[in-house]
Amino acid sequence: MRNRQSFAPRLTRLMIPLMLLAVVAFTGGVVMAQGGTPQKIRIGETVTGTLNAEQFAQVYTFDGEAGRTISITATSQTESLRVALILSDADGNIVARSSNLTGPETAISGVNLTASRPYYVTVLRATGAQGDASGTFSLALTGDAGTSVPTEVTLARGMSITLSWSTTDDLDIEVRDPVGGSVYFDNREVPSGGSLNRNTNEACENTSRSASETVSWGPGSAPAGSYEVLVYFNRVCETQASAVQFTAAVTVDGTALAPVTGSLNLNEQYVFSYVLASPSNVSLRQGGANPLLINLTPFTDQLSRPIDLAGRTTVQGRITNQSQVDVWAFQGTAGAVVTVDMVAILGGSLDPQLILIDEQGNVVDSNDDANRQTRNARIENKTLPATGRYRIVATRFGKNIGGTEGSYQLTVTGAGSGTTAAVTPGAATTPVAQPTTSGIVAGMPTGSINISLTWNNRADMRILVRDPQNRSLFSDVRQVTGGGILERIDNLNCQNLTTTPSTYAYWPNDPPLIGTYEVQVWMNNQCSEPTPPTFTLVVSVRGQEIIREVNRPDLTKNITVFTFTVDAQGSATATKGGIFTRQLGTDVGDISTRIPDAENLVYGRAVAGVIDATTPYVVYTFQARAGDRLRIGMRSITGTLDPFLYLLDSAGFQIAANDDVQAGQDANSRIDAVIPADGAYIVVASRFGAVFGGTSGTYELSISPLTR
Repeated sequence: MRNRQSFAPRLTRLMIPLMLLAVVAFTGGVVMAQGGTPQKIRIGETVTGTLNAEQFAQVYTFDGEAGRTISITATSQTESLRVALILSDADGNIVARSSNLTGPETAISGVNLTASRPYYVTVLRATGAQGDASGTFSLALTGDAGTSVPTEVTLARGMSITLSWSTTDDLDIEVRDPVGGSVYFDNREVPSGGSLNRNTNEACENTSRSASETVSWGPGSAPAGSYEVLVYFNRVCETQASAVQFTAAVTVDGTALAPVTGSLNLNEQYVFSYVLASPSNVSLRQGGANPLLINLTPFTDQLSRPIDLAGRTTVQGRITNQSQVDVWAFQGTAGAVVTVDMVAILGGSLDPQLILIDEQGNVVDSNDDANRQTRNARIENKTLPATGRYRIVATRFGKNIGGTEGSYQLTVTGAGSGTTAAVTPGAATTPVAQPTTSGIVAGMPTGSINISLTWNNRADMRILVRDPQNRSLFSDVRQVTGGGILERIDNLNCQNLTTTPSTYAYWPNDPPLIGTYEVQVWMNNQCSEPTPPTFTLVVSVRGQEIIREVNRPDLTKNITVFTFTVDAQGSATATKGGIFTRQLGTDVGDISTRIPDAENLVYGRAVAGVIDATTPYVVYTFQARAGDRLRIGMRSITGTLDPFLYLLDSAGFQIAANDDVQAGQDANSRIDAVIPADGAYIVVASRFGAVFGGTSGTYELSISPLTR
């Protein structure tokens, strides 16, 4: 997406250097503040754009590599249009600039990049906001070979990574490719062509002492770059006192690399990596066990020279095999509640990890994955123990022994502010209103939130409640970290039947956690009752009833979804609920008005978007031919988003829909489809519950051909 930006100052030709400075400052602010995604270009690529009075600047980004020399050339395709160029780094600092008021071509040549991180190229009218010149331009980014590898490598005999061990225990292999794909037992194929042959000794069934698992790419093309290999010891299947020995063998185009050997105890992990540059240029990096252990000794130099945030709340950087950590610093106040997010930017394979260190070098907190649905890292609501200079280590899973690479965005909130302005669950605030009996089951404890479900026969009715941090309370998880407790659930699995059943959940903490809660209700089993039940759902927050629904459940196990939101004062509001049928017309409504403005999807190019209360779905289109086999993937990036995907033909007929890649394991969405006819197709990116749902956040959406 190209950012549209407008600039107010009236600048003359004599003020062009000042104008360039102003544009850099303004452009950096817009990209960061609005969360826009500049169009990404690669070295060796040429793109085109348009400039006019309303849009006299366009921003592009590329991944720079330390030590690489690059050149940028912008050429006007219109006689009256003259262009200027600015090259800036991820912090908004000007690296180089150039303008030309007399000719069509402007160039920045021979710039040596000093750091591996994202860089930004701004193309703008050389006359700035003044005048009415408009037209098209081309932008070419060129550079030397550096240490980069090509985008793809052609392998006549393919590539394989084989894990072998000689016990009946359950070990697993995972291989992460350079473009973000991950092959393992719950995701056996990735768009780049990698696949897993088997899950040996799974759950200690059909065990073998000659155990092996292989991830392979067949003959043809494979992504070039850094591959990360993980070995897991999941379950002991035989009595033993020692660790399990294993061997991992990598073979590229028929040539075997040096084998990797190691040993693991139960629940341990081992990680190593290799870089594929060509069929004959593959470099293996030996790894080690327990990659999440925090050992910062290899990064003493970086820790001694942190980059000061200087009041910035959002910055960007890049993690590579040559630059495995970035260290940022800020002045923190005792009692401040700080949240740090590290989010991988589209492209690459980066698996972020965060470490927060105090002035004395002590680890205050760390995080690898913010939740089970994302690789992104988050240190959430951390109370700083003392006033002083804190350092944030932005790195990757495995740090110096890992293999994922890519750009990231770091966001820091709350630094320097005390807790007096924060509303913390469990803290003393205004007293709870005197509870009414609404939503409370007789004999049950009460809390700041009470949710009751009652019905009138022996059917097995269920509820699931998601809190604002995406923790789910239900029959298999009857207490969550945020304080929710499922106290009672009657007629579960049609056992201990009663004709006056109830299910009851409550949150004892006051005030309750701020944010949106999602309540799901469904009938799991009618338990031989001749008629379906009538149920009553009641939700009360701090003594005030906000939901009362009397209805019958859907007989096909579709889920009725309700949401309510608690604000900073502890007040709650509810939205209208409904049955989530997984049929687009019912759950979303008429999307025809959105199609003319829908973004067109391109194979291999991921797009980003946001799902929230005001935007419960986003519409995309793409062209395909009969027989095309393709994969559409929607991955949660930040927030609590539980993705849901729809695929439709041009007439609006629903071809497929998907909630989870793997139920209970991977809540992202994926549709694999064979296209029935030539023409236009529609993708709708949404969330579980669609217009009735309560999860929200950013996502990445991609479409790619399936090779098998």
